Amino acid sequence: MAIMRWDPFGEMLRMQRDMDRIFSRMGTGEGRGGETASTVAWMPKIDVKSKGDDVVVRAELPGIDPEEVDIEVTDGVLTLKGERKAEEEREGEGWLIRESSYGSFERSMVLPEGVDPGAIRADYKDGILEVHVPKALEAVKPKTTKIAIGEGQVGESS
Repeated sequence: MAIMRWDPFGEMLRMQRDMDRIFSRMGTGEGRGGETASTVAWMPKIDVKSKGDDVVVRAELPGIDPEEVDIEVTDGVLTLKGERKAEEEREGEGWLIRESSYGSFERSMVLPEGVDPGAIRADYKDGILEVHVPKALEAVKPKTTKIAIGEGQVGESS
């Protein structure tokens, strides 16, 4: 039997893509005349990449004020929360097509044990939020400890 290395981030991303696919089907129903439902489930897309021993989480948050985004770590879980507010219709204007989604969102991912939450930093530029988790991959590297075989301890009786 071969020992396979477990990739927790890969598992989380696969599960997240499956959940995104399920929820996107639930929120895209069309109303009469082809107009989309007024409330469509929205979840920002994320990418997770390695950069040396660090993990960088990138979230697409166009049109969201970075001051309105909460980033927190609780019990080893990194959570991004926020809300994209719908643009108000003004008199003399009307939507011909409205495909943008609005509403609250929350994305979470489990961090490896040993990650220092105080060292995590975030940057926001051009609608992209980047959260840098230092030494996250170092924490999941397998650690090997050599065990010495002691003399006279196996099968020894007094």
